[in-house]
Amino acid sequence: MPRPWEFEENVDFVTADFVYVPWLGDRKRIEQQTTIWDKTVVDRREDLTKWVKVFRQFLSRDMKVFAYANNHYAGNSPATVKLFWELYRET
Repeated sequence: MPRPWEFEENVDFVTADFVYVPWLGDRKRIEQQTTIWDKTVVDRREDLTKWVKVFRQFLSRDMKVFAYANNHYAGNSPATVKLFWELYRET
């Protein structure tokens, strides 16, 4: 599915008073690189920086935001969440 910033038109994705964002990766592609989920394999900094902006828009609307990262997104889900939090705090 395209990310919110990839749509040509301004689309409001909100259909409830909360938002759920799953960061899921390409299982087949990443498992060609690793099957041990102990470190970041794919650099998602650019992607997560864009998500920070999207989350800030949701939060400005007093929405609850729930995000979930699986290991297939970048190689290590705790590292993904840590990176997102660092990027969020930087801006």
